[in-house]
Amino acid sequence: MTRKILAGLLALSLAPGTCVRSELPEPDYTSPVKITRLDVRGLKAGPLVLEGAWELASENDHFGGYSALVQWKPGVLLAANDAGRLMKLPRPDGPAGEIALEQFLAFERVDKTRVDLESLTNDPATGRVWAGLEWSQEIIRFDPDLKRERQYRPQAMKDWGSNSGPESLVRLPDGRFIVIEERRRGDGHHNALLFPGDPVAGQLPVPFVFAGREGYRPADAALLPDGRVVVLLRGFELGLPPRFPVMLATFVPSRIGEDKVLRSQFLAQIDEPMPSENYEGVTAIAESDGSWSLWLISDDNFASYQRTLLLKLSWQPDGRRARQKARE
Repeated sequence: MTRKILAGLLALSLAPGTCVRSELPEPDYTSPVKITRLDVRGLKAGPLVLEGAWELASENDHFGGYSALVQWKPGVLLAANDAGRLMKLPRPDGPAGEIALEQFLAFERVDKTRVDLESLTNDPATGRVWAGLEWSQEIIRFDPDLKRERQYRPQAMKDWGSNSGPESLVRLPDGRFIVIEERRRGDGHHNALLFPGDPVAGQLPVPFVFAGREGYRPADAALLPDGRVVVLLRGFELGLPPRFPVMLATFVPSRIGEDKVLRSQFLAQIDEPMPSENYEGVTAIAESDGSWSLWLISDDNFASYQRTLLLKLSWQPDGRRARQKARE
């Protein structure tokens, strides 16, 4: 439901007895996105340094609710949201460019259970992009122009939580794919799958277990330049407004084994004084100076009291450790 429709319903509820003489406002698909840099540079979290933070805002009904992030092309990020919309976002730390908001799968108004996109990954060599959808528990592959090529509902994901399905999706350099369920099992861990190839090809995955952290759930994951995987773990603390503490952890894919528990290493806690929000998307980029950057995007849940924030966290990796991890 769009923000304008919500506003219309609120206005009607505050004016009982008023005769309704017109329809609800038409959705807005033309308003631009405004991006504002926040003055919070230089803050640290573990080995990460906050290089930039931006707030994005728009009245466009394609905007908001972002749950997935990936570097689509050099200098351009691709974000996807719970309502099945895409945002092509030029890196705000680079040359200025136009932010594009687009429909997903050519639908305008659709049931959330068909378009709730929660994860993205891609193959830089071919330009193909894969998306994970919860509720329907499926994976969709797109061509380099983001046109749908194929989709598949893996049997191994059929019993995953309807509102907590494939929150994390990562393509490894050798063509394998990792998928992690957000829902916590009875033992506090999370179901996960390792596909030997393209998951939409119908190949049988290897099941494993991702060790969770108390009070947190995996909201997204991304491939690091050295071959490890970084996981964005999100917490929730009830309040007005609610708080969403975030932890980043890493693991080595070579340690995945059938039905075995995979544990991760703590990387950093993203919390105040850094801008705090409901971060659900992460991607990692190797920079030209040898550093890495982690980009986080938040999901505002289409709520007026939450924000869409984009963070750039710089990481200077230890060269010897990175090379060693890549060989494991």
